[in-house]
Amino acid sequence: MAPTTPPGPESSVLERIEDRLGSLTASMATKDDLKSLTTAIQDTLRAEMAGIRSEVASHAGRITSMEEAAEALTARQTSADTAIARQGTLLLSMRRHLEDLDNRGRRCNIRIRGVPEDDSTAENVVEILTEIFQTILQPTSPEHIEFEQAHRITRPRSMEDGPRDLICCLHSFPVKDTIMRKARERPTWPYRSAQVALYNDLSPITLEARRALHPVTAALRDRNISYKWGFPFALLARHHNSWISMRWPEDVPRFMEELGLPTPVVPNWILGSTAPVPRPQRMPRRREARSPSAHPARQRRNPASPEE
Repeated sequence: MAPTTPPGPESSVLERIEDRLGSLTASMATKDDLKSLTTAIQDTLRAEMAGIRSEVASHAGRITSMEEAAEALTARQTSADTAIARQGTLLLSMRRHLEDLDNRGRRCNIRIRGVPEDDSTAENVVEILTEIFQTILQPTSPEHIEFEQAHRITRPRSMEDGPRDLICCLHSFPVKDTIMRKARERPTWPYRSAQVALYNDLSPITLEARRALHPVTAALRDRNISYKWGFPFALLARHHNSWISMRWPEDVPRFMEELGLPTPVVPNWILGSTAPVPRPQRMPRRREARSPSAHPARQRRNPASPEE
């Protein structure tokens, strides 16, 4: 036999490479492995997508419900806004009618300011007012003026505010109208040692509106523009042989523009408080309980008697 040649270093390296390649080839995934891996991935994706689809479907239903609820809420809000606006208009109209009814109920009333109060004797308001009215109506003053009622206003007396006003209700409106027409000839009228002024008795709502329009009436007086008050409440100014009217706070800019006057700052008398300030209520007296022995007569009263 021919002698074998011992392996050299090149052959050992090749063997190791071949072994390495063989191990790598053996560890590589086969077609079946790739197919099973792909199938597993697809199944996982299908399961995840199914869950996502269900969540999206549930969210879509919720979103649809929310959109429908929002549309319904918007419709109800629009309806509520319309109803509130209508109610506001009706309330303003009702306020105007109540103001007019209040003024109509006071149409025979006269408020007299400046009559001194006498604490020494009980004053006869009817006699005082009759003397004042007869002074105003001279020389054609009637001998007798019929009153429905007459009294001083019920408020606490104050030295700073002066004497309390007198208010009377005359039986006849023509007589009241004649008195007020004559009273407008002078700002005040003499009564004994005092000077008195006469005013129409108006609703608190009307008085508040007139106070709010004081800047407007002051501007009219400065320009010598004739104006008068209307009922139901209105301010009328004469301009170019015609009357311009204003009834609501929103009419002030238009009213002043037609008269060619700058628009002053006028508070909104509709939104202001028109209710009178409530008078403080007096606390009821607390009666102490008394023993029956202290009043033996009470024990002998008959419960069926009118006194009991």
